[in-house]
Amino acid sequence: MRRLRHPLLLALCLAFTGSAAFAWDGFGHQVIARIAWENLRPETRARAIALLRAAPADADLASLLPDDGRPLAERERTLFERAATWPDIVRDEAFAERNATYHHGSWHYVNHFWEQDANGRPLDVDRLRPQDVNVVERLHALEVSVADPGREAAQRGVDLAWILHLGGDIHQPLHTSARVTATEPEGDRGGNLFKLATEKDDLHWYWDCLLSKAYPRRGQESEAEQIERVVGKLQRRHPRTSFVGQLEPGRYEAWVQTGLALSKTEVYRGVERGKAPGRRYEKKAIRIAVPRIALAGYRLAEILERSLGAAR
Repeated sequence: MRRLRHPLLLALCLAFTGSAAFAWDGFGHQVIARIAWENLRPETRARAIALLRAAPADADLASLLPDDGRPLAERERTLFERAATWPDIVRDEAFAERNATYHHGSWHYVNHFWEQDANGRPLDVDRLRPQDVNVVERLHALEVSVADPGREAAQRGVDLAWILHLGGDIHQPLHTSARVTATEPEGDRGGNLFKLATEKDDLHWYWDCLLSKAYPRRGQESEAEQIERVVGKLQRRHPRTSFVGQLEPGRYEAWVQTGLALSKTEVYRGVERGKAPGRRYEKKAIRIAVPRIALAGYRLAEILERSLGAAR
């Protein structure tokens, strides 16, 4: 491997192996990106790849393009999928300069604060407000910036990687929610403080990994083969036509409100602190999460067609 490629691909393998404030694991983000890819016009795909390959050298984004001998079109598709994981990869503080330049923690989520009354009913907490810079604000801004032909292609490539990622993040219910309790008066950080069976396991990470739980890798199956299989199943079981009226292009706050409602009514129901979630809870969580991942892919394609679809 080339000198720069090795550390980034190593990070791609390691970035999703432990609990952290991610949204969907690396597999989930790549599946979302692949669904978007399958729903893009060829000319929009070509513009997206050109921008990703133009990203600044210190971002090390273009080095996610594999050199494994496959046809270029297949390797560029893999670059597109892997780019959706890049904003989590640059969290790695071992690469301090890259982290300082490109990591933006508050971009991944928006905290809407709520609590439960004595009967378990959700109530908004008005004394706490969402942060000004958040996933909704960023998606609006990035959609404009990536579409602007007056901006340098290098920066638009970085913006595009963020769109690929945040278009997935916004569909994880716990990236919209911060539940307030007596022990967490400032919110539970999207379930990160809701510990399960061990200190390393929390409710947020549990939800991040639901697609991997639903569709684990088979035997000697490669990651590329797993993505191919799962994307095929998701698009058959949850086709784009099943979301008519739900795509809501550009209505990012409405997307968030759907996830917040799920957090309030479903995510915390049937799970206890200090215990591993049971099979019944897992089935419910998968039933909620998997269609949202498919929807995220279709919505992501809509964002890209809006911003890159016209000749630029």
